[in-house]
Order: sequence, then C-alpha cells, then structure tokens
Amino acid sequence: MTPEQIRQTIEEKCPGAVLGADFEVAEPYLQIDAARMDEVARVMNDELGFNRLLIAAGIDFEGYDEAGKGKHREISKYGEDGKVVSFGSEGTGDLGVSYHLEVFPDGGRFVLKVRVPRSDPRVMTVSAVWPTALWHEREAYDMYGIEFTGHPDLRRLLLPEDWEGWPLRKDYVMPTEWNGVPLEGLPLAVREKKEGQE
Repeated sequence: MTPEQIRQTIEEKCPGAVLGADFEVAEPYLQIDAARMDEVARVMNDELGFNRLLIAAGIDFEGYDEAGKGKHREISKYGEDGKVVSFGSEGTGDLGVSYHLEVFPDGGRFVLKVRVPRSDPRVMTVSAVWPTALWHEREAYDMYGIEFTGHPDLRRLLLPEDWEGWPLRKDYVMPTEWNGVPLEGLPLAVREKKEGQE
C-alpha cells in the first residue's frame, strides 16, 4: 500500500483528521489532528493492517522554524562549579508525538505525527488499539509533559512522582537538588577533590 493510498483511506474514514503529509522524506508520514488520533489509530490497525506500534516518541519542536529546520537553542547546563547555569527564556515551540507503525509480519511501515501547543499538550491515547502505547505514552508524559487523554494509568514511568518538570523539553531547568539531595554536574572525582580543599 502506498502512502497516498493510506492518506486516502484515512481521509475517507476520518474526514478532517489529516492536517498534512510529507511523502518525500525517508519515513513518509501523515500529520494528524491530536484530538482524532484514536480514530485514526483504529483505522490504521483495523482497516490497513498496521497491527504493531514500534514506538510513540515525544518531540519538542522548540528551535525549529516553519519549514521544520532545526536551529540552535541554548539549554540549561552545569557550570564549572557544578551549579545550574540559566539558559534564558521559556520555550514557545510546539510539542508532538511521532508514531512508528508496522504491518507484522509483512514489515510494511508508516509514520503518523501529531503536533500540540506547549500550553496545552493533549493527545488522544492509542493504548486501546496498540497496548504497547501504555508504556510509550507514559514515557512521553514523564519526559515531555504530554497528556494522553483516556490513558488508563498516566503517571511517571522513569522519574519519581514528585519530580518537577519535564526533562526532555528544551527549556527544562535542571534542579540543583531533589528531596534534599544535591544534584551537581561535577564528576565524582572533581567533587571529592573540591571537598578535600575546603
């Protein structure tokens, strides 16, 4: 099945859900309305045979221009003293999710993408269609703060529940401590040497 046939099927079954497409890239994709992602997922699985979700990866579009070209964005880092160095302003770019799908066992692949505003990053869950999304969506929530509406257990996956912020956002400010434990950016040997001199 060609990318154009996939687009036609989605547009027929879910009118208005396709917001854009790019078939000239290494991994052709459709841009989908985030509020309709669950409907499109059902068509991709039931009608088109994309029965395996390989990954649902979070994206921070901060620093990308309208043509999708990346630009430098200064990010938070540790200074020579091990303390966090501020990077400046908060991010304004959109967030998103890239869904990489496969027809198993035949191996046909396709990508769906959604893009949501940073101020309200909500996407319909696809976990009822592809159960592996339960884990991928939790990771995208944990690292980017993307909310998956309808997810049955949306909570942090890698970080503790009381962690503040979303570490893979490009405007994330690293904490200097967590629950009283200092978080410094100095290697252990440098910290030990520094402590020995004090």
